[in-house]
Amino acid sequence: MAKSTRHNTGAEETDAALPVVIKKYPNRRLYNTATSSYIVQKDIEAMVRDGTAFTVEDAKTGEDITRSILNQIIFEQETKPSNYHFPLEFQKQLIAMYGDGASNLVPNYLTESLKLFANERAKMTESMNSAVSRNTQAMLDYTRALARQNMELFQRSWDMFGMMAGARPSSKPSDHDDEQSRKEELEEIQKTIAKLQKRVEELK
Repeated sequence: MAKSTRHNTGAEETDAALPVVIKKYPNRRLYNTATSSYIVQKDIEAMVRDGTAFTVEDAKTGEDITRSILNQIIFEQETKPSNYHFPLEFQKQLIAMYGDGASNLVPNYLTESLKLFANERAKMTESMNSAVSRNTQAMLDYTRALARQNMELFQRSWDMFGMMAGARPSSKPSDHDDEQSRKEELEEIQKTIAKLQKRVEELK
């Protein structure tokens, strides 16, 4: 039983390492043999972006036509007016190198150049994400500090309002209050207003 288990595991790992085989039929339909389903060109583009290894074979002859399918995808993209990757000058230079003595070096050069670009793009994306994360945290800290400052200002204003409210009489003066009582009340209110103005100046 143990040997059988090891054998099956090894077979599964081997199968997982094999590229997905896609069959292309004369009616131009594409069939994914790994999922046993028909797919479209957009699915192949997605497989390329995901880094999935695959080959496209002619269902009738068994010929590997992966390059032709990929060339077709590139051609359709490059004919769009605003979504091309090959500048005109690059296309001219590429054509001029066909048949050149050093043309066999072009594929490796382009492959390594694109690998370098992909690595730099990944680093740049990571740096941008890190910067956004730092800026987001800084913005959160600033928002919290501003909210705390506004709350303190509100509390001070409320305290001053309480001081003014406390200076008011708890009930209406009676008819027996004399002029002296009104003067004392007025003086108390003026003192409170003076304190309030002083506090306002301190908060500026």
